[in-house]
Amino acid sequence: MRILQHISCLSSLVTVLLVLVLCQPAMGQEEEAESFVDALIGGTPSLNSRLRYEYGSLEGAESSDAVTIRTRLGYSTRGYKGFQGFVEFEDISVIGDSDDYNQAGTNPSASNKTVIADVESTELNQAFLAYKGFDSQAKVGRQRIIRGNARFVGNVGWRQNEQTYDAISFANSGIDGIGLYYAYLDNVYRIFGQENGTEPSGAAPNAAEYESDSHLVNVSWSPCPAFDATAYAYLLDLGEGAVGAANSSDTYGLNAVLKRSREDGISTACELEYARQSDNSATTEGVAYDADYYKVDVNAAASGLSFGAGYEVLGSDDGASFRTPLATGHKFNGWADMFLVTPADGLEDAYLYASAKCPFDIGGTLKVVYHSFESDEGSTDYGEEIDVVAIKKLGKNTTLIAKYADFNADGDADNPKSSDMERFSIEANFAF
Repeated sequence: MRILQHISCLSSLVTVLLVLVLCQPAMGQEEEAESFVDALIGGTPSLNSRLRYEYGSLEGAESSDAVTIRTRLGYSTRGYKGFQGFVEFEDISVIGDSDDYNQAGTNPSASNKTVIADVESTELNQAFLAYKGFDSQAKVGRQRIIRGNARFVGNVGWRQNEQTYDAISFANSGIDGIGLYYAYLDNVYRIFGQENGTEPSGAAPNAAEYESDSHLVNVSWSPCPAFDATAYAYLLDLGEGAVGAANSSDTYGLNAVLKRSREDGISTACELEYARQSDNSATTEGVAYDADYYKVDVNAAASGLSFGAGYEVLGSDDGASFRTPLATGHKFNGWADMFLVTPADGLEDAYLYASAKCPFDIGGTLKVVYHSFESDEGSTDYGEEIDVVAIKKLGKNTTLIAKYADFNADGDADNPKSSDMERFSIEANFAF
């Protein structure tokens, strides 16, 4: 019966999709509307969907199999006197038995299974009013925020339910080569969903939201194509809940990227980053620390091949580690997701990677990454990981992704990451 319900739901989505595609040519206008009513009714709908199968197996727990489909339906008005509105709804549905995997603790009957943090949910994902003018853009409302490479602030885009923010944001590019950005975060809607994420706010690792009083500041400088630099300050107050308070902090940092493209087609780049993080008045009593973050990444590319190596450190101060509660953590430190939360003794990640465009008519891109993980304090060897991803685009609307991660833990008795982890996923993304 549940399968039939999902088939019916998918049929409805296909019908909506056809309507959107047929309407699209009449609505894809960039010029501003002549009246408020024209702006409201003459806008552009959008639909994107992601169908995914994911397998997870953590040593000591039962394996999990998750078949989920995420659907986002949005509508953007036309511009009117510089203003534009956008609203988007998001639904994550499980195809099959919802207890076939552990939904990050939100379905207790599957607590013995491996976590796959795609929680069933239907909610408002974004709803904001934007203004563009004077080389600036301002947004008010629930919105997606990604700063830089999402190492500190992101939307956790890998998971089916997106992390969004009730915020006021402002960006300006009016000064040649200099970009300014500021955002005030009033609320953080986390990936665990508003229906099934736990309450109260910030009280548990799978809490539905953080009640925030946070500030984000970025100043970027690009004097020439070969150099980019960004200074940032992320001042996070994530509320009174134990988890939210413990993750509140002040972080100041600087990122710089040097790039070179040669006439023979070889391009090289070097990324350097340093940040200093300390507790603030919002942290719980006893969590007092000052920790460093630094990263170096060098890479080269030519003729469809690229190679790189890097070293990233999230430091620790007597057992209080550098933390990144708003990051898109899946992008960093291995796709097995063993280090979404930094261990108490910190993390050192030495990694190598290579990617290649597949030849002939196969198309697509294949990337392989190797990680070696150790603690920042002490001498704990956490383990090693191999990651592989294949990406293939089919036309302009469809992307296929297959991903595999294999974390092999070190057998040291003092290792807090002493369990092996294996993940595999295959997905189809559709965007219109």
